[in-house]
Amino acid sequence: MRTSVMRKLRLKHGVSLAELARAANRSSQYISSVELGEWVATDSTKALMAAAFERVIRARNDATAELAKDYAEKRDRLLDFIEESGKDGQ
Repeated sequence: MRTSVMRKLRLKHGVSLAELARAANRSSQYISSVELGEWVATDSTKALMAAAFERVIRARNDATAELAKDYAEKRDRLLDFIEESGKDGQ
């Protein structure tokens, strides 16, 4: 199964589509379609998703230490896709 790094990061840290959508000022449907690769991953889209994650991290304050660390390691690959195995997608 293919999934985006962004989706994997979002799910691992309990960031809902709605929370990320609010941070990106986009709809949940838009975020989902980006995660599924239905949009071309332009530099603009990458910057938008990176900024949204950064807003979520700031809004969550201290509870986000692990998310902030994971995000920092994966920022440049948010819209890349990876093959994964297992049922839970994490």
